[in-house]
Amino acid sequence: MTLLLLYLLKVSVCIAAFYLVYTVTLSRETFFRLNRFVLLLAIILSIILPVWTLTITKENITSPEIRQEAFVGELSSQQILSSDKVSYGWKETIPIVILSIYFAGALILLFKYLYGILQIIRIIKNSRKEIFSNIKLYIFQKSVIPFSWFRNIIISEEDYISVKEIIIEHEKAHIRLKHSYDLSFINTIAVFQWFNPIFWLLRKELITIHEYQADNRVLKNGIDARKYQYLLISKGTVQSFSIPVVNHLCSGNFKKRIKMMLKDQSNPNKAIKVLFLIPLLAIAVAVFAKTEYVISPPDVSLSNENVISPPDVSLSNEIVTSTPNVSSTSESIKEPQRDTKVNRDQIVPVTIMKNGTYSLGQWSSYSSNKNINEANRDNIDQVIKDIVSKMKYPKDSIHFFIKFEEGDSRTVNSDHLKSLLDALKNNGIKSISSENKSNEYMQLKKGVLSVKINDAGLFLVNNEFVRNSNEVEYLLKKHIEKLKSASNEPIIAEVQTSDKTPIESLNMLKDILQKENITNVNYRYEKKLQANEEFPKSLLTNIPKFLAGQIIYPEDAKKSGAKGEFYVKIKSEKGVIKLAEVIDIKDDFDTPRCGSVFIIGYGRSTEITTEKSNEAETAKGLALIKDELLRATALLSQYEDSEWKNANYNFVIHVIFQIR
Repeated sequence: MTLLLLYLLKVSVCIAAFYLVYTVTLSRETFFRLNRFVLLLAIILSIILPVWTLTITKENITSPEIRQEAFVGELSSQQILSSDKVSYGWKETIPIVILSIYFAGALILLFKYLYGILQIIRIIKNSRKEIFSNIKLYIFQKSVIPFSWFRNIIISEEDYISVKEIIIEHEKAHIRLKHSYDLSFINTIAVFQWFNPIFWLLRKELITIHEYQADNRVLKNGIDARKYQYLLISKGTVQSFSIPVVNHLCSGNFKKRIKMMLKDQSNPNKAIKVLFLIPLLAIAVAVFAKTEYVISPPDVSLSNENVISPPDVSLSNEIVTSTPNVSSTSESIKEPQRDTKVNRDQIVPVTIMKNGTYSLGQWSSYSSNKNINEANRDNIDQVIKDIVSKMKYPKDSIHFFIKFEEGDSRTVNSDHLKSLLDALKNNGIKSISSENKSNEYMQLKKGVLSVKINDAGLFLVNNEFVRNSNEVEYLLKKHIEKLKSASNEPIIAEVQTSDKTPIESLNMLKDILQKENITNVNYRYEKKLQANEEFPKSLLTNIPKFLAGQIIYPEDAKKSGAKGEFYVKIKSEKGVIKLAEVIDIKDDFDTPRCGSVFIIGYGRSTEITTEKSNEAETAKGLALIKDELLRATALLSQYEDSEWKNANYNFVIHVIFQIR
C-alpha cells in the first residue's frame, strides 16, 4: 500500500522534472516532431525509472546502513501484538484513505474515457459514410466539432457542405501522423496520474504539438493560411459537441497555433538543447540506484535453527567448564549481511546420533557442494581439524552448534558428547552452543479449563496466550464451548495465580466464569520463590533500548516478506549471556518481560511483489530473523551497566518485526 503511493509520487516527480526542462528548452521552438518524441519519452521514462534501478556493487569494510527503524514501545495489556491481527491507528489509516480517494478518481476518469469511446461509436453508427483513399468519412447530421479517431473522420453535415476540403486535410494529417495512438497512450496514463496537475499540462502540450503538426501539413498542401486561420477562430468561438478522448479541429490553444503558423522556423542548431535532458536522466538514475554491499570481512550467516539453548542440566557443568559461551568474545559477534547476495557461513552444526556417530552439516558456502561429514569417536578430532583448515576464518570466529538426533541430550550417551567437546577443545574452538528440546508436552485433561494469570495480568487459557485484554472473554468462551462439545461432563476451571497477580484481572475472570455458569473452580495460588536478585525496573526499559540499536532487519527476510512477533528468553550471569533462545511465550509465561522492541523495515519499489513470496522463502526469512535475534542478544554481554554487571537475571525480551 505504502509502496504504491511512493511509486506514484516518484512518477509524479519525474514527470514534473522532465516537463520543467522541456518548457525551458524546447517548448517555444518549431521542432514539432522532436518535441513530440521528447514528451512521449518523458512519460515512458517517468514510469520506468522508479522501478528500474541501477545496481551498484560496493565493497565496504563497515556495515552499510539498512532501511529500517527501531524503537522501544511500552508493553501494555491494551496492545495488540499478534502479527495476524493488526490494529490500525489514525496514522495507519491515512494511506488507506489516500488510496481510496486515488482509486475513486481513477475509476471516474476511466468511465469518462470509456463513455467518450461509446459516444464515438454511437456517432459513427448514426452517420452517413463515405470513403476517401482508405480513410472513412462519417457525416453526422447534428452539430459536432470535426475530429479524427484512428482512420475515421467525423464531420457535421454543415461543415461537410461549406469547408470539407480544409477539415478533411487537417484530420488526414492527424491520421497519417498516428496521433490517435499518442492519445490512447496518454489517456491511459492519465487514469493513473489524474491527481498530478503537471501531467495535465504535459498532456495539453502534447495535444497542442499534434495540432502544430497538422496545421503545418495543411499549409504545406496549399491551403490558404488566412482562410484556415479564420476557420479556426470561428470554430473556436462556437459552442459545439466535442469528445475528450480525441483530437478535434480546435484542440489546443488556437491562438498559440496561429502564432506558431506565423513564426519562422527555428535554427536547426537549437535542437542541441535536447541534450539538457541527459543530466536530468542521470540524476534520476542516481536517485533510484540500488547499492549492493559486499561486506569485508565476511559476515556471519547463522544457521536456520530456531532455538539455541544450553544442554541438559546433568551435563551443563561439563560443557560450561570446557568452553566459554559464544557471547563471551566480541570476535564471534558479527553483523548479518545487508544488501548483499554473498552468503558466508561460519557456523558448523554438529548432530550427535543415538548410535554414537556424528553428522557435521554445512560448513562452507565457498564450496560448490554443501558438505555433510560423517564421523565417529575415533576420527572426530581429525574431521574437525580438516573442516577448520578449509574455512577462511580465524578459529575465534568459528562457531560450532551442537544438536541431538531427537532434539534432546537425554537421548544420547554423555560420553559421546564429552568426546566431541574434547575434540573441539583440541582444535582451539571456543565458540560453542547446543540445543536441548524436549518432546514432552503438557496434555490437557478432558473437561478442564486451565487458566493462568501472570503478574502483568495477562492470561494463558489452555496453552493459548491472550495478547489483548479485550480478547480474554472471547478466548475463554471459545475454550468453554470446545469443552462442552467434547464432553457432557461438568467443566472444572483450574486457575493458577501468584501473590502478585492483579486483583482486577482475577475479578474479571470470576465475572466471566459466573456468566458461563462455571461453578467448579479450583484456585491455586503459587507464592513465587524469590530470585537471587529482583529484576530492576531500569533494566526493563534500558535493555530494550540497547537492543533496539543492535537488531538489524535481515535484508533477505524483508525481501521474503517475513515478519511477526518473537520472544527471546535470556539468562545472564554477572552481565554475561549464558542462555538465549527464541520461545513461544506460553512456554515461559511467568518470566519477567521487558518493554517491546519494534523493528520497522522499509521495502524498495522493486519489492512490490513481496506478498507473493512462496512459503519456503518466508520460512527462511523467519529463520533469519530468529538467528538475528540470537546474534543481537549475545551483544548484551558488552552492555555496560552496574546493575546488569553485578547480578544474575532471567527475563524475556519481546521484538516485533514489521514491513512497510
